[in-house]
Amino acid sequence: MAIEPEHGVGAPLELKPAEQEILLQDVPAFARTLKDPASQARYAALAEAVEAGTVPTEHVRSLETMLELALQTKAIHRRHGPDAERALTDLFFRTGRGAAQRQAARDVTRALEALNGLTIEKIAVTAAPGRHVISINTDRAHVTLSVDRSVVQVDRVEVGG
Repeated sequence: MAIEPEHGVGAPLELKPAEQEILLQDVPAFARTLKDPASQARYAALAEAVEAGTVPTEHVRSLETMLELALQTKAIHRRHGPDAERALTDLFFRTGRGAAQRQAARDVTRALEALNGLTIEKIAVTAAPGRHVISINTDRAHVTLSVDRSVVQVDRVEVGG
């Protein structure tokens, strides 16, 4: 299933004033922590885009990476508080990677809703390199989910009489 980013493929990402205010502080600070000159230059260019209020397509991946790291580590929450964390979480979900994660969560919810009212016979979690697999067997269905560090997704749904 193809996932379309909410802001559109190839479209620049317009920043809301609250997002821009936070990123004006955090992108340059993040760039200063990097050792690789090419990475520093990428984030310096992102900082210029943030200052202009629009992130062009070629800088969205850098923004996604920084947001994902800052949100996972709770750095945004610690430095700026819960409102800033919420604002940048919403921004992340407007990027391609964030939209894909949100869609994967919706897909998993739909698959699990198919199990409502069924008797669960077995639930198993197995480890695989870089991920875990969850298998749920009911009296009339089987669902397999994969969970890695960034997304949970439906691998298989089988429904039978």
